[in-house]
Amino acid sequence: MSPLLVSSVLLASFILGSVPFGYLLARWRFRTDIREHGSKNIGATNVARTFGLWVGLSVLFLDALKGATAVFIAYHLLAHHEVWVSLAGLAAMLGHIFSPFMKFKGGKGIATGLGVLAVLFWPAAVIAILGFTLVVLTFRIVSLASLAAMVAALASFWVFGQTTNFWFFGIPAVILALWAHRSNWRRLFKGQEPRFGR
Repeated sequence: MSPLLVSSVLLASFILGSVPFGYLLARWRFRTDIREHGSKNIGATNVARTFGLWVGLSVLFLDALKGATAVFIAYHLLAHHEVWVSLAGLAAMLGHIFSPFMKFKGGKGIATGLGVLAVLFWPAAVIAILGFTLVVLTFRIVSLASLAAMVAALASFWVFGQTTNFWFFGIPAVILALWAHRSNWRRLFKGQEPRFGR
């Protein structure tokens, strides 16, 4: 496997993941900077709270598409090299969280991570969605549901024997999710984390 090809795929995955769809959609459709509203985050949750559910779902779809596309490309260019394919998915998630287009600030990575899961190992994506839905319907706290989704996906990797995905995407993705939501955890412990729908 050519080191140049591997490096190019990982870099392309990072750049693809870094496209700030939440910011771009708010600029294009509402002529405003999403970073001046709500939690000031460019992700789908803040967009939904600010501009409505359907706009937020559009951002979620586009952010997920970034992760799915990155892994799809990696599968075709780095066939039979599962470690690099998993790392390409991780690179897309990193790009979303540390977008160079946003001065290395971005979203929380959950939607992009879901897109990665959809192509990397689709049963993990289904289980993640179920975990997210169960927690968000019970507690209406998106940050808590997001972590539940990533942990559920991680568990599914282990249960289904997806060892490479477990170590090279699952574990780092959960750590990233914990870090990206650090402000949410502080608000949660103080009882100040907003509930979705309010």
